[in-house]
Amino acid sequence: MMRNIAFAAAILLSACGVKDTDKNKKSEIVLLSESIQNDPTNTALLLDRAKYNKNRNNLESVLFDLNQCVKLDSLNNTFHYAVAEVYFELSKKPNANGKYPGLVKHHLTKAIKLNEKDEKSQALLGELLLAYAKYKEAIEHFNSSLKIEYNQAKTHMLMGYAFKQLGQDDNAINCFRNAVNVDPEFKEAFVQLGQMFHVRGDTSAVIYYNNALQLDPSDEMTLYNKALFYQSIKEWNAALEAYADLHKVDYTHSSGHYNKGFIHMELELYDIAANNFADAIYSNSEFYEAYYSRGNCFETLGNIKQAEIDYKRAIEINPEYTFAIEALEQLQLKNKTINNDCTGPNNKRYQGGNESQKCR
Repeated sequence: MMRNIAFAAAILLSACGVKDTDKNKKSEIVLLSESIQNDPTNTALLLDRAKYNKNRNNLESVLFDLNQCVKLDSLNNTFHYAVAEVYFELSKKPNANGKYPGLVKHHLTKAIKLNEKDEKSQALLGELLLAYAKYKEAIEHFNSSLKIEYNQAKTHMLMGYAFKQLGQDDNAINCFRNAVNVDPEFKEAFVQLGQMFHVRGDTSAVIYYNNALQLDPSDEMTLYNKALFYQSIKEWNAALEAYADLHKVDYTHSSGHYNKGFIHMELELYDIAANNFADAIYSNSEFYEAYYSRGNCFETLGNIKQAEIDYKRAIEINPEYTFAIEALEQLQLKNKTINNDCTGPNNKRYQGGNESQKCR
């Protein structure tokens, strides 16, 4: 009985502790608000409350306090940058106010006029322009930012994106390399380098993919890209090993199973390939390409009935899938020809009356 009472008391004390914590959290914002009410022109207090709300992702509340700071001191470039940063984050949300991007640009332009050495505003303005596909203008601002402060890994990478979109691959590669030189743990820059060399068919892609995977071994996209690269250069065994690594992280990665099937078809291992395509279908029941490819394997293996079923299923999912439509037509035409040869009057194999020589 005493043990039960003690247990109940422990629960009560724990619950009280939670309530007290909530009360303290509540009192922090209440105290800040009371202080601001008593001293409404104190920008330090407004910034403290903005920081409190930003940590809790209450961006609208953050915006209110930062706009108050701008009103109180419109010549402070850091206030303009802080407001622009919040507008930029809000503009990324679904159904965002269409005026936000314009407000981002307005406050960043103002911040730069107030302080030409404001590298953060230059970089964010470049990021805004990048989002609107104004790549050359974005690069100008990224360069301006990096001249002020070179050690900005993110800015180097974003400039790399802009060059990549302009088709200036060598410049993009240099930017991504600069990003990892500044921050050797910048995974996204390693991924970008991997993709750049992947497209070129350069085995350096594997080195960069491996660098990214050292930082994040469970990155499915990079695991997939690495396997895909080996497949593209017909390093079949390396590709299969890489897909196996991918499936250790996510066994239901349907494209990985499908590509393993493709490799086994290239190796003329149609029974294994059929199993790979079955795994792809198990992972994604609407994977019509996998139904078609498995049908192709079954047809090659002589399982005509199952091949026909798979071709029909592929067409059922995608009625416009030409490969499956043509494969089914050819299969049915072939079957019709075989049946005619077996049953027609000119069937030499049947004429001898030898039951064992009849068509099957």
